[in-house]
Amino acid sequence: MTRSRFILPALLLGLLLPGAHAGAQSLTPAGTVITNQAQAEFLSPDTNQPMVSVSNVVQTTVSAVCALSVTPDGTVAQPGQSAALLPGEAATFVYKIVNAGNATSTFGVSARTEAGGTSTPGLKLVLDLNGNGIADANEPEISSVTLDADKSADVLLLVDAISAGDAFVNLVAGCAGGQSDSNNVSVVKISPPPELAVSKSFSPALLRPGSETTVTVKTTNGGKGQSREVILTDILTEQLAQGLTFVAGSASSNVGTLEYTADGVDWVAAPAAVVRGVRVRVPSLAPGADLTLTFRMRADASAENKIIPNTATALTGKTTVMDTAKVDVRYLPAVAIGPEGNPEAPEGSAADRQSRALAVVGQPVCFDHTAKNTGDVKDAFTLSVSYPTGGASATFYGQDGQPLAQPLPLDAGQSAPVRVCYSAAQTGPLDALITIKGDRGTSNATADAVQSVESGLPELVKSYVATAKDGGATVTLPAGATVAAGDTITYRLMVRNPYSRPLTGVVVSDKLTAHLDFVSATDGGLSTGSEGAQTVNWTLGTLAPNETRVLTVVTSVSARVVDGEALKNIFQMVSTQTPDSLNSNEVMTPVWTAKLAVLKDVNAPEVTPGDRLTYTLTVTNKSATTSIIDAQINDTPAKGLSYIPGSSKLDGQPIADPQITGGVLTWAVAELKAGVPITLAYDTRVTPDALGELVNTVTVSGVGAGGVARAIASNRAVATVKLKLLNFAPLSDILGLVYVDRNRDGRYQEGLDAPLPRARVLLAGGRQTLTDVGGRYSFANVANGTQALRLDPLTTPYPPLHVPRDGGLSGTQTVFVNGLTGVDFPLAPLGGEVSALRRTTLTAGDVTLEKAVYAVDGGYVVTLKLTTPRALEGVDLRDPLPVGGTLKEGRNSVAANLPAGETNLTYRFAWTGEPRAATTDPTLSWRE
Repeated sequence: MTRSRFILPALLLGLLLPGAHAGAQSLTPAGTVITNQAQAEFLSPDTNQPMVSVSNVVQTTVSAVCALSVTPDGTVAQPGQSAALLPGEAATFVYKIVNAGNATSTFGVSARTEAGGTSTPGLKLVLDLNGNGIADANEPEISSVTLDADKSADVLLLVDAISAGDAFVNLVAGCAGGQSDSNNVSVVKISPPPELAVSKSFSPALLRPGSETTVTVKTTNGGKGQSREVILTDILTEQLAQGLTFVAGSASSNVGTLEYTADGVDWVAAPAAVVRGVRVRVPSLAPGADLTLTFRMRADASAENKIIPNTATALTGKTTVMDTAKVDVRYLPAVAIGPEGNPEAPEGSAADRQSRALAVVGQPVCFDHTAKNTGDVKDAFTLSVSYPTGGASATFYGQDGQPLAQPLPLDAGQSAPVRVCYSAAQTGPLDALITIKGDRGTSNATADAVQSVESGLPELVKSYVATAKDGGATVTLPAGATVAAGDTITYRLMVRNPYSRPLTGVVVSDKLTAHLDFVSATDGGLSTGSEGAQTVNWTLGTLAPNETRVLTVVTSVSARVVDGEALKNIFQMVSTQTPDSLNSNEVMTPVWTAKLAVLKDVNAPEVTPGDRLTYTLTVTNKSATTSIIDAQINDTPAKGLSYIPGSSKLDGQPIADPQITGGVLTWAVAELKAGVPITLAYDTRVTPDALGELVNTVTVSGVGAGGVARAIASNRAVATVKLKLLNFAPLSDILGLVYVDRNRDGRYQEGLDAPLPRARVLLAGGRQTLTDVGGRYSFANVANGTQALRLDPLTTPYPPLHVPRDGGLSGTQTVFVNGLTGVDFPLAPLGGEVSALRRTTLTAGDVTLEKAVYAVDGGYVVTLKLTTPRALEGVDLRDPLPVGGTLKEGRNSVAANLPAGETNLTYRFAWTGEPRAATTDPTLSWRE
């Protein structure tokens, strides 16, 4: 048997099988020429060997074929792709179109909605150039696509959900006039849309600085469909800038995940130190469900008086909803003032008005009020008064009774008592309006009224009668007479109401001096206190208009009294209308029993002209208890006796020269101690004017240390010296002093001026003499008449103080000699020796006080010269020492009555400080 096999080329098979699956095997490109020759293999029947037989050659040209494939496939019954959307959302279906033909072809593409759906979405085809499955901005919308054979393209079907329902969408592609692919259905399920609403609130919405408010943000799905992820956000950046800060740990939500941001961009689960936003996220929100976020914010001081808005947003899908709320950060200040205990009485109402029937011009009338801070913040308040009727000055007092310090600080809700006292300046009715104002702008007022303001004061008159026991009888003492222990003083107190309205709450009190003891009182007067500190009080209640009351109190002069004391007494009255205590006139009863003893002695019973006499006065204060102060010792020398300056000594110590007025020498002694005698000595020189007996009379007076302003003691002493007359002779004596006049006043002052020893004095005619160590010189038996004396300038470095006006020789003096004649030579200090550190002049009207301070060996010397053309009473002259100075000689004060004329004081003090600080200012006063 012969076997044979035919072999066909593969290409031919491809051509023979045009229905093969696209992609499994590519078609031969169009225009391809196919050459084919058949070959048969067989066994030769003859030889049984393989044999090959070849046919003729056949050529075939391939034609173009258009074919395509679109995947994925799908039908309405079984969609190839699906998406679930909400209205407003979009879905992207990715399709691949393959050119399954054998030539480059352009395929038409379109998108359509198939029947059977309930919604019609928006459709669009985009060529996915980069194959990322996303419609990028540079990728075109298409209606056709051109592909080479065996090439493919990704096409995106974009679906925009418009309304709820299902939609079957299809991508249809086909050859022009030929094959098409339309079984590419996808389904879009569009759910009913959610409807989010947002509400935001602050609680409280009115916030004080320093307080917290709760922020509540809520979003609710009011639609019929489930939402996508919901993000509920509250950005706080603007609130932070205006003074609201997030309270750490205060955020919470009913569901979801809390997140925080510190920069408004990045969100984290844990809050940072500064929170600039807070939000909560949930995957979805079912219809009717809500998402609530709460947190707290605190208002800083910088937020005060600001209305701060805040907006919260809820985001789901492409839907954003928001709501804005505002918080008002401020205080609510308020204030009230009204009658005591009722500060919040309605302003202008009868309950807010107080009234008094009577007040007195110049006397305070007081009303009590209560001020209250009715706001919610501390404030400072200022009170003022205006007067719709009348006028007065007002003073505010606080709880402590002291003037009220303004502004008045009050915490929220705090009250404070305020007393207003008026001192009316005129008569008639008085209406006052008290206004309180806070620094934060609030105010309130209350009213006070006085029906009648009257002038004048109640009459208070006090008088007394003093009686003493004389044997068994009672003797009435004359007015002004002194009293002693055991005497009785009966005081009469008269009070009268001069007004047309009653005085109420009248109380009279009489505080007895420490050395009076209470005996009895009329009209219910009661004594309180122990002996030495007793007060008699009368509670009189009401005095009718023009009513007069007379009260008496009987007292006994205590054994505690001392000489020189003045028993002074007044009584006082207060009332509701005159709360300032009113004083009666003062009555004064002096107490004194002791005397002064004065003795006067002179050192020689007989004298001749030129002799020096020393007088010694011994003064004793006989009181056993009381010093006499401001004593004056007055001595009237006989004619022909001349006081020698610088000779006065008190108890052996130099004192200032006396004041010499009208020939009377007056020394002031600050104190004569009880029972202690003092001695005053001074020198005089007998002048040629002396005649017969030289009679000196001295008197001493003073006041008691208790302050009785009258002479309570005086005495008189006389000393007589006989003048021994000389035989007639025409000769006289010249004596004098050469000294450096440091204060240039032409008068020698011991301790200040410097005597010049061994200075030669020449007398016309050739006689000469030298001064002794005290600067003294004398010429005896000089003929009466005009004589010339000259100081030898070669014996002194100091120039004369005065240069003769007649052009004579410097240092020459011409004098008429008759009896004992004195001629002094004052010399001017050298330029470097002028020791006056300061000269001061006080002038008060016609009274002049001159002071000069000089530096001398061992300290300083001060001269005081008071000049007055009239007598002065109660003179008080004080010249204080510098701090640390010590008085060495003389007196630096005078407290006495001074006659008209000139009074001189000289004193010395020691001091080691800076010389420029050695000077002080004197003070001078007297009674007119």
